Amino acid sequence: MRVSNGMASIRQWLLVSGLLAGLVASAIGALMAAERMRPPEVRALELAYLPKGEYIKIAVLGYRQIASDLIWLKAVQYLGEIHQTPEGWLWAYHVMDVVTDIDPQFVAVYQAGGTILGVWAQRVQESIMLLEKGVRHNPNEWTLPFFLGYDYFYELHDPVSAAKYFRMASAMPGAPAYLPKLAARMTVEAGDPAAALEFLERLYAQTQDERLQEALVRRMKEVLIERDIRFLEEGVRRYHARYKRWPAGLQELVRKGIVTAIPPEPSGGTYVMGSPEGTVKSTAFTGRLQIFRKP
Repeated sequence: MRVSNGMASIRQWLLVSGLLAGLVASAIGALMAAERMRPPEVRALELAYLPKGEYIKIAVLGYRQIASDLIWLKAVQYLGEIHQTPEGWLWAYHVMDVVTDIDPQFVAVYQAGGTILGVWAQRVQESIMLLEKGVRHNPNEWTLPFFLGYDYFYELHDPVSAAKYFRMASAMPGAPAYLPKLAARMTVEAGDPAAALEFLERLYAQTQDERLQEALVRRMKEVLIERDIRFLEEGVRRYHARYKRWPAGLQELVRKGIVTAIPPEPSGGTYVMGSPEGTVKSTAFTGRLQIFRKP
């Protein structure tokens, strides 16, 4: 009989717990829906005038995690819906800084904020400050120095500093086995598009946000274009060395057996001769990726 009563109590407890969880989920959903209905400008001002984290910590007493969760929820909704201005991204950094002041172990904020600011918003210095703060407070989280490596390698054109952060990440618990080798390649082969492409592919695999993935895909296409242009320009130089003149077009490289085929341009454009002196360009992507060009 006592066993039956015990089982009944467990079932009752599970039922009550399920009902409570459902009510909490419904309440959160209702709050999120109401928040989305408010004008974006109002929400932006709230984020802009958010007090410093040290003041909020005192105000919320022992409820720091709840406070940081609520503030971060508001920030995520704002960032996900608005086409940001430069001021908007500075507000976003301020919010992330406040949230991580309240809860310094909120790793997801460092991860999401660091990649959003660095990859998407082009606020590289703010991304670095947030990620370095995350490393100080979470010394065993390998993804944070890994994302710092992106900022230094791709945005700041500093493969040596990038390699330093990759080495730091590789020594942390749970770090993937490829990181030490990748750090060496960043140092030795900083001008090699293949090394850059490998790194971007690794970063893509660590990113869950679809918009950030789209931004990384664009960057990978840019690297592929640089790789193809180098390949074709080398073919043009070989053509000139053999025939003592520049080719009239890239297809002439194929006809003369200098290259087997013209690679497809990954952005939907085509590769064409950029000048009579042997340069090649893409019709869909202007300029060159200076980061990957050796001096």
